[in-house]
Amino acid sequence: MRILRRFLNFIASRMFVLTVVCALLIIAFCLAMNTANIWVLISDGLDARAGVVLTGEGAETLTRYFRQEYLNQDPVLQVGLSDASPYRDYEIRGYDHRVRMVSVWAWPWEDVARAEIVESVPAIDGTIRSSRREAALAAGGEDRLSPPKWSTARYRVTLVRSAGRWMISNLQLIEQLEETK
Repeated sequence: MRILRRFLNFIASRMFVLTVVCALLIIAFCLAMNTANIWVLISDGLDARAGVVLTGEGAETLTRYFRQEYLNQDPVLQVGLSDASPYRDYEIRGYDHRVRMVSVWAWPWEDVARAEIVESVPAIDGTIRSSRREAALAAGGEDRLSPPKWSTARYRVTLVRSAGRWMISNLQLIEQLEETK
C-alpha cells in the first residue's frame, strides 16, 4: 500500500508539472500569435493610411485595418483628404514607409491590446504637378518642387478584437520626433 501511494504521488506530481508547462506553452503561443497579428495589422494599416494621405486615393481600403469611428475623426486623414493637404499639388510615385514597434501587449483572454510605435516616411518620391509648377516656384523656389517631408511621430495604438479579428480603434499621438538620418 505504501509503495502504491508513493507511486501515485509521483505520477500526480509529474502530471501537475506537465499541465503547468503545457498551460505556459499555450499562453506563450497565443501571445506570440496575437503579437504577430497586431504587428502585421499596424504595419499594413499605417502604410495604407500614409498612401491615402500622400496620393488622396484608396480611402475605402482603410476599413480593413481601422474602425470606422476612428477613421471619421483621424486628424491626419482629415487633412490628407481635404483641400488643405500639403500633398495635393504633387504627383506621388512612391514612398518609403517605416513602422518601428516599441512595445506591444495583448493577453490571450482580452479583447483590447495596446502598442507603442514610431511611424516615419523618410523618402517620398514625387514631383509637383505641371499645372502648379509656376505658382510653386514663385511661392517657395526650388524647394517647393519636391513633396513636403512627413512628420515622424510616436503613437500609442489601441486595438480591439471583434469577431476574432483585430482592428485599430485609436491612434494617439504621443510626440513628434526629429528626423534622423
